[in-house]
Amino acid sequence: MRSIAMDLDGASTMELVNAASTIAAELAHRAPPDSPAACLELTETLARTSDLQESCIADLLGVVDASGEVRRWGLPSTQAWLRTRLGMRDNRAKERLTLARQRHRLTRVTKLWASGELSHGYAATIASAVARLDNDDCGAAEEILLGMVDQGFSAGKVASFGKRIRDVIAERDGTERSDGESRRGYERSWITSTRSLDGGRYLKGWLNAEDAAVWEGTLGPLAKPAGTDDRRDLSERTAAALTTVLAGGHKATKVTVICDLDTLTGGTAPARLTDGTPIPPQQARRIALSAG
Repeated sequence: MRSIAMDLDGASTMELVNAASTIAAELAHRAPPDSPAACLELTETLARTSDLQESCIADLLGVVDASGEVRRWGLPSTQAWLRTRLGMRDNRAKERLTLARQRHRLTRVTKLWASGELSHGYAATIASAVARLDNDDCGAAEEILLGMVDQGFSAGKVASFGKRIRDVIAERDGTERSDGESRRGYERSWITSTRSLDGGRYLKGWLNAEDAAVWEGTLGPLAKPAGTDDRRDLSERTAAALTTVLAGGHKATKVTVICDLDTLTGGTAPARLTDGTPIPPQQARRIALSAG
């Protein structure tokens, strides 16, 4: 007969993790009860327990990620470690890593999650929504999204609001900018990449006005039809152009920025691209400094 006796207050984290692992291994080999009602109740209890374990994992993962410990084991990143050593798919690894990295900014979410009052699903949804926000907007977003949880919105609905959370915050605070293109132009660009089963990759992302100009200035000329026999559509030609650039087969990039001399010497007036898209003055100066 096997048993576990432990002083929870005096046990180390290692001892508690080992005990939880032993219990989980035993549960995995147990047949479910015959009663559907009992199975329902046990499933809910075990799911809430799993949420608490996920909270602990996020804490531990945060320490691993911040220290760069995985490089000592020959792995290039924490995400690669989660994929190879823990067998996670890309999306699952990214979700856990985002949670680990955003916990310190989401104080209410972290507290509610660790106390069992917030599910892992809601915590992951909110962490994903604030990942690209500054600290001020992060706090406002946390308040809004937790309010939606309190009102009984599903995690899917919270995720949908999270995708447009900047606009939600602006509407609430009355700070909407009149020019939507200008608003988007001040945000950071981002690209995510997910491996497909056949070894390829899916790409998804968004570029601010400055980076979009670089994209168009570099790939636009390369993505033109190679001749009358070129039957590829624009998306296929763009992919080929991007591959050419990544392989080092193209070096020149042309981006035209129009600005006053005062802007280049420290002024606050925005510059603009040839299509009229505004560029913040500090970005215009950075482009000028790095130009050939």
